[in-house]
Amino acid sequence: MSLPSQEPQAVDPMPPADAEAIQQAAVQAFVEWTRRLPVPPPNPKDFIRSVEPKARRAARLYSTITERQVVWKDGMTQGTPDVTGLRRRADSVDPWAETHASLRESSLSILACSPCGGKGTVSCPNCSGREFVQCSNCGGSRKAYGYASNGSRRLMNCRSCNAKGMVACPSCRSGQVTCSTCHGRGREQRWLEFVETVRFDFLVMSEEEELRRLVWTKADMEKDAKLVAELNANGVLTQEKVTLHLPEDWVHEHWGKTHIKLKPRERITSQSFQVFEVPAARVSYAIADAPPTTIEFEGQRMLAPPPSADRQFTARGRKVQAVRGLLLALALGIPLLYLLRGAYFWNGLLVFMSVFLGASALLAERFVRDWTLGRKGRARSWGIGAAVSALPVAVLAMLSEPSLQDARLHLSEGRLDDAHTELQALGEPEAPELQQTWADLHLAHALREQRVDEVVKDALAMAPNAPERAKVEQHLLSLTRQQVLASLERKDVASASAVFASAQPVLAEIFSRDLRELSGRIHDTEHAACTTDPCRWEALFAAYTAQPTPGRERLIGQLSTALQEQLTPKPRPKVATLDWVLHLHKTAALATELVDTPHDPQVSVRAQQAVTWVREERERIPLIGAEREVAIALLQLTASSHPNILSKTTESVALSCELRDGRCVGAYLAGADKESRVLNNLKRTPVTKELLSRVLGHPVELPAPPQPRGGKPPTQTTWKDGRVTLVARWNGIYLMELRVGEVKP
Repeated sequence: MSLPSQEPQAVDPMPPADAEAIQQAAVQAFVEWTRRLPVPPPNPKDFIRSVEPKARRAARLYSTITERQVVWKDGMTQGTPDVTGLRRRADSVDPWAETHASLRESSLSILACSPCGGKGTVSCPNCSGREFVQCSNCGGSRKAYGYASNGSRRLMNCRSCNAKGMVACPSCRSGQVTCSTCHGRGREQRWLEFVETVRFDFLVMSEEEELRRLVWTKADMEKDAKLVAELNANGVLTQEKVTLHLPEDWVHEHWGKTHIKLKPRERITSQSFQVFEVPAARVSYAIADAPPTTIEFEGQRMLAPPPSADRQFTARGRKVQAVRGLLLALALGIPLLYLLRGAYFWNGLLVFMSVFLGASALLAERFVRDWTLGRKGRARSWGIGAAVSALPVAVLAMLSEPSLQDARLHLSEGRLDDAHTELQALGEPEAPELQQTWADLHLAHALREQRVDEVVKDALAMAPNAPERAKVEQHLLSLTRQQVLASLERKDVASASAVFASAQPVLAEIFSRDLRELSGRIHDTEHAACTTDPCRWEALFAAYTAQPTPGRERLIGQLSTALQEQLTPKPRPKVATLDWVLHLHKTAALATELVDTPHDPQVSVRAQQAVTWVREERERIPLIGAEREVAIALLQLTASSHPNILSKTTESVALSCELRDGRCVGAYLAGADKESRVLNNLKRTPVTKELLSRVLGHPVELPAPPQPRGGKPPTQTTWKDGRVTLVARWNGIYLMELRVGEVKP
């Protein structure tokens, strides 16, 4: 038997009065149920073979079960009464022999507070009773980073704890706090209470075991069955009362199944017994000459079985859906295939083809729907219509195909775009039957085109040894020369280089001599436009490499002599320090650009020597005592954000120079990373040495960690470098900061 679902049908909600009413309700429920199946038939009533009404009886038993647990409750006392101890034990209480009030009165007990032992106070959890906690600013180390009077950030004595590392606990007094359990009273009271939990037991009994498994019998039974009797009892319902409403033999057979297992502290507090009458109907249906299929509808709403209970309509629906998918794929896929083949097919013929194809698919789908229902006559009419609609599709498909003859006609009449579209639709240019036509098309397009990059595309699309490509390459050389020379007359080197670069891949093999001559002219024009010696050097050598000439060779020799003269180290003249530093910067920039040049080994060697000489000369100029402008140049700063401090920060070390009367009188070095200020670790030692050497004007080594004195290492050491005083601050063996000269912390 098929199991009904919980989905109600759109039928008369009133219970059927007789067999005829049940039949009508079942037929209407069958129609609604069929409409939820895939591809339902247009008139489901035509497929019903028989309807068999019937009625069933079912009963329902509700039980309310209450459980009592005895638990202890705690609370605060009023004042400080005498301690009584526990007056009762929880396991000695009968939960159903006492009331809530009597149990509380007999078990109320006064006890000393457990957390504080009756004192009213406990140790402070913040300081553990020690009255002091670690300083949060310095973490107990007594040192914390702060800002000095000159604005620098460094390690200083902690001001929050006065360098003690500990502060008074803010949460307690003398290490004690009030007990949160008794609020300082030292007493607590306890008593016993009942905690009740309620659960419900539900049981369905019927004349047929199948009916007891129906989902609709477990909730809202009144919607699907008629209530004919109901019994209620405070406590357990007796079998004698139930026998009055059901056959005695049935009650004797099933009443033993209503026994409920109770826990030791549970009791049944109420029960309700209901008797229902349930209408039902059995419907048989079939398609054409197939064997009938039977399904059942249950309840006053005629609840239907799930769609999976059907066999005939579902199998027929799957067939129709499969054909629908195939027809839809053809109706959409064929036009899409033509669209993907290229723009050639995007025309009115494709529109008409799509319309006729869609009409043919729709008529074929109607043919399948009627044929699967056994309606052969109507199905033949739809099939003829589908065949007639398919004929124009075949004719239009033939007319839509491209033609090589049409492509040649377009080419002979000068319609190059139409010829290109026709050839693209025919296939790839590599096809043997299309190669000659494609070559003629590219030749015609290249001879008409005045843009170098477009002519290059035409040349690359042709076979290397084709006679048409030789004509295209000759035209490309002429066009390239014309456009390059025109750009050079306008002094537009960038445009000339772009045109030359576009044509070079095609012309390099055959017209290499012409390309070298054009390249030389481009670099000559570039040389004339240069404003710096490195630029002239690069452009002149590029022109000479492209096309060597005596004139270019002579210019290279003159420029090489001039560059070597500029890069040759000279003694410092009697000029201001700032002018000398600027001269060193200029020489360093020139040497850096020429140090890796492969054109002239002598210039490259002189540039390498100049880089070393400039670095040594700059290191001889100390930062201490330098004027403001000189200090800015030595530190290679663009400007200063503070009138009396110059700052330079590398990736790991920060250098600050203090100015007084326009001169640098002191310098301060510290780690650039706020999380770690150590200067003498593996990462920062080389950078710190370089910056300190630049400050003093000669190479120096970092100071060694001081030796402990009296078992404790000093935090500061002082020494002199000539007349300059240096101060180092230490944290054990770690160098934390360096002060050079007259700089304030």
